Amino acid sequence: MRASFRISRVLPAREPQGSSEVRMRGTRWLERTVLVCVTALSLVAPASALVLTRGPYLGRPSDSSVAVIWNTDTAADSRVDYAAPDGVWRTATSPDVGTRHVVAIAGLPSGAEITYRIFSGGVELAPESSFRAPRDASETRFRFAVIGDTAEGGSVLTDIADRLVESGADFAVHTGDVVYPTGSQQNYDKTFFLPLARWLLRGPVLPTLGNHDVMTSRGAPYLTNFVVPPNGVTPNSRFYAIRQANALFVCLDVESSSYGADSPQYDWLVRTLSASTATWTFVYFHEPPYSSGHPNHLVRLILCPLFEHFGVDIVFSGHVHLYERTWPIRDFVPTGRGVVYITEGGGGSPLSGFHQEDYSAFVAARFGYTEVQIDGGTLHLTAHDPNGSVFDSLVLDKPQPAPSAGVRVHKGHVRRHMGRR
Repeated sequence: MRASFRISRVLPAREPQGSSEVRMRGTRWLERTVLVCVTALSLVAPASALVLTRGPYLGRPSDSSVAVIWNTDTAADSRVDYAAPDGVWRTATSPDVGTRHVVAIAGLPSGAEITYRIFSGGVELAPESSFRAPRDASETRFRFAVIGDTAEGGSVLTDIADRLVESGADFAVHTGDVVYPTGSQQNYDKTFFLPLARWLLRGPVLPTLGNHDVMTSRGAPYLTNFVVPPNGVTPNSRFYAIRQANALFVCLDVESSSYGADSPQYDWLVRTLSASTATWTFVYFHEPPYSSGHPNHLVRLILCPLFEHFGVDIVFSGHVHLYERTWPIRDFVPTGRGVVYITEGGGGSPLSGFHQEDYSAFVAARFGYTEVQIDGGTLHLTAHDPNGSVFDSLVLDKPQPAPSAGVRVHKGHVRRHMGRR
């Protein structure tokens, strides 16, 4: 059965440059009014009508595919109609019938803007929206965002969602602690899906497990809610890697999985980094090895030598509720060359105190998010407050892709087969 109304589009995927604050308030008022109207109409619909209870939102099940995800109050089938810039509408479906709907879409033109609509039981459940298709390895320009410790939701996270939409980011990395206090399923809608809804329609969130996220059944709600690539090692994706354009993104789990030498995760990390041909390499996990707040010294001792050996460019973490950027670090000290460590934990949880360490180039207890723009061999990183104002920046240049280094694990150490980079 189809409801007697149809909203073909609420807003374009991106706001025009120079939009005023008045327009932004009007935009958010319109979107919220639409949500209220859809909810009200669902209340007067026949009892057999499906009700959308979450989403739609997006996932990345592989390097080259996107998943569209939504929940309904009763079990039904799943269908997504989508169109690339050629204007031809196509259909993707899932064979599963249930209240959680996951439809993977593959074979998309690299980096194209994809328009989509979701259906269950023959009913179009939400206004039309759009996302950016994954970029293949031949592309060298793209933008991504980093958010973290969004655990309490609220207006800070809603403002960040607006800025992410305006940024044109392909996706957002999340540095963990998605939901407070214990990562339970009952808190996901109020503190994550609703405040971030405007962004989640348009871009995937690629998260890592935080210490609060694993307090409920070792992170079972997190593992259910997010769609990320398999790692080929464990039955669920507590750690994973994804390629986007000329960059490799590696998510580690330092909260619920072993990461010491000879652990499955450590061995997987060595294989993943040694096999990479990407120009840029980013690693992210929750507790920062270098922090002016609460560093994790065990992570520093075990994993940071790996990052240095394989030429990881930036490591992103959260846990400490502030923003921090280190100087490049090698052999545990700041140098002119090495790995930069970014803490992005300003997603809305109460801000942390700090005592600035000598390896810290910049630290501020501020809410906000980070943007990274890749343009071939040049990286531009900017830290923003929830209003979009920039308060820190970094430029890295890498004219040529770095060579791959072969390694083998032996008694807890990385044995080098090439000279230091």
